[in-house]
Amino acid sequence: MNELILKAKQIWKEGDPGKALMLLSDPSLKGDTDALFLTGEIHYSRQEWGMALNGFRKVLQLDPSQKAAQTYVELILNILGFFHTDQFNP
Repeated sequence: MNELILKAKQIWKEGDPGKALMLLSDPSLKGDTDALFLTGEIHYSRQEWGMALNGFRKVLQLDPSQKAAQTYVELILNILGFFHTDQFNP
C-alpha cells in the first residue's frame, strides 16, 4: 500500500477525516483502488452516502472482484432505499 494512503488512514483514525480526504485527492493516487476504497470508507463514516457510493463503485469498475466494496454498495443502497411504512398511515 502506498505511503500516502497509509498516512491518510492514520490521520483518519486520529480523527481528521477532512485532512485524510485531502491527502487521498492527490493526483498520484488517481485510479488506485486502495485510495478509492479508503475514500469511500471515510465518506461512509461521515454518512455522505452519495460520495461513498461513488467511491465504492469506482473501485468495482477497476476491480470487480472487490467483495468489500460490493458489500458497502449494497449497504448504502439499502440505507437510501429504506422508508418506514408507518409514516404513510394516517
